[in-house]
Amino acid sequence: MVWFALFASSVFALYFWREYRIQQRDLQSPTAPHRIGQRYIGQVLTLAGAIHEGEGRAKLGGRRWSLRGPDTPAGAKVRVTGVDGAVLIVDRLPG
Repeated sequence: MVWFALFASSVFALYFWREYRIQQRDLQSPTAPHRIGQRYIGQVLTLAGAIHEGEGRAKLGGRRWSLRGPDTPAGAKVRVTGVDGAVLIVDRLPG
């Protein structure tokens, strides 16, 4: 009976260790939901709406993103310089 309990606990431990490793691998993946905006860093986009009081919105990659950056009129070009959760941080391009 002791051998069976030892075997069963080993099987459960291996199963949960495997699940933990899969979860950690998924969190480190560049396509993880919390990292999805990082692929847009460096991309230039033209604003459809203005950035007012440091906040705005834009459509990028089939998704609507919140933007944070300097006040910028609609039609101006901005470059994505960073990501803060689901918010893209942008800087206005000269010109």
